[in-house]
Amino acid sequence: MKVFNFNHPCDVSLTYKEHLCFTWKESARSLLACVIMFIHGIFPPILDWWYNEHIEKAKRRVDKINEGRTK
Repeated sequence: MKVFNFNHPCDVSLTYKEHLCFTWKESARSLLACVIMFIHGIFPPILDWWYNEHIEKAKRRVDKINEGRTK
């Protein structure tokens, strides 16, 4: 298993800037998910299906990026 893959943005057919924007957007969405799940943990009736939808959408976004991925 490689620890460093310096060709990774190219492996997923993205430029460095595109990869940076994609990962920062996903990071922001993950931070939002963290806050929402924290609130949901305290008061379960709030946003009970939101996280499931978040995970499904995130998987679709990542799968789309991985379509052209080479190993």
